[in-house]
Amino acid sequence: MNAEIISIGTELLMGELVDTNSSFLAAELAKIGVEVRWVTKVGDDPELLREVIERAWERSDLTLTSGGLGPTSDDLTRESIAAAFGEKMTVQEDLLEHLKGLFAERGFPMPETNIKQATLIPSAESIPNDHGTAPGWWAEKDGRAIVAMPGPPREIQPMWASYISPKIKAQNPDVAIVTRNLKTFGISEGGLDEMLSPLFQSKNPYLGIYSKQDGIHLRAIAKAATDDEAWELIRPMETEIRRIIGDGVIWGVDDDTPENLVASRLRSKGLTLGIMESFTGGLLASNLAETKGSSRFLGGSAVVYRDDLLSRHGVDPGLIEEYGSTNARVADEMARAARKLFDADVGMSVT
Repeated sequence: MNAEIISIGTELLMGELVDTNSSFLAAELAKIGVEVRWVTKVGDDPELLREVIERAWERSDLTLTSGGLGPTSDDLTRESIAAAFGEKMTVQEDLLEHLKGLFAERGFPMPETNIKQATLIPSAESIPNDHGTAPGWWAEKDGRAIVAMPGPPREIQPMWASYISPKIKAQNPDVAIVTRNLKTFGISEGGLDEMLSPLFQSKNPYLGIYSKQDGIHLRAIAKAATDDEAWELIRPMETEIRRIIGDGVIWGVDDDTPENLVASRLRSKGLTLGIMESFTGGLLASNLAETKGSSRFLGGSAVVYRDDLLSRHGVDPGLIEEYGSTNARVADEMARAARKLFDADVGMSVT
């Protein structure tokens, strides 16, 4: 099954909002074996929106839209789907009563403009919205489907998890997709590309390379009938990657983060940590403080910028004068000073 995602709203094209919905949906679809081939953004223009929906309908098994389900005049997703299907929207009494009930719970009458949120076309059924007033649409025709969802992430994400993802899974039961993300440091993107060149030719599993803030990621993706069969495709590729580049440059896998790995190691060994930072302004300590069980290992932290204060905290002023404060030797002194200052087993620094 292939899919197209359409994110709707002029505010997305104007740069006023960041389109996080398409990234969320693409990641979720990959987990259930649906291949996303296109992601489209379109403004609140009825002709353009209809054109985009019709094009997606022609080339995709599944079309998913986000946004444009509100009650205002520029919320046009329902009207555009109805036009593309050649069907008329009609008010559904059960949806209308539900909407009126939501407004009654808030203590005021429902505006007339909200009535269109209670409409459907003959080919569509409503999708409950447990966190807002705009129900979604699931419309099917000629063996294809279009799913319309609200724009706010706090509405679309639970709607996806509770109602949409299970239904797609039921219609696409024979495909499993698994991924393995190897996170590396110390070798450039170009260097990894050259070293692993033969593996990038593989189609299943597929190997991608991505530059991220925490290093270069190597993501292997495999499709099969079951998760176990997909993992049987992934494991030999992971073994070969580790053989070629060495385990020493792989600092983590999948959902690992530097702070979670450091925290886990400190907790498992029963060690305490002291931190001294300069240009990161407490970011390192903040990230570690948010990890599970941080109170068990995080002794304290200091943010120190001025050279004279670095010296007062135990950093050799001669090193600062000779090398400047942004230097590996000064960083080493800062880590030692942090360990002493907070009476910790381990000192860590950033400069």
